[in-house]
Amino acid sequence: MKILALVVSLSAALVLTGCAVKTSGVKKVGPDTYTVSADHLNASTAKASVLEQAGEYCVSQGKELLVTKTLKRQKVKYFYDVTFLCLDEGDPRLVSPEYETTVEPR
Repeated sequence: MKILALVVSLSAALVLTGCAVKTSGVKKVGPDTYTVSADHLNASTAKASVLEQAGEYCVSQGKELLVTKTLKRQKVKYFYDVTFLCLDEGDPRLVSPEYETTVEPR
């Protein structure tokens, strides 16, 4: 019985690990400009992960998030790259943000 419980536990751990979102972490690419990427089998999960990380990063600096570019690629998994700025509250660029979305063909 203990062996069966161990096998079930290990199987569950492998399934959960296989479903995890893999991310690059936030990387600085210029003044107040950063990028983060993620991949997952589900496009919405990958996109939500990068946007959440970007938002949390800016909030941790007491700033607001402005996404400037998104890139979506699909092979077996979905890959999302987001380039963003962390700006002070009231920055005029936050009023009407414009950003570029790129979708690479398979």
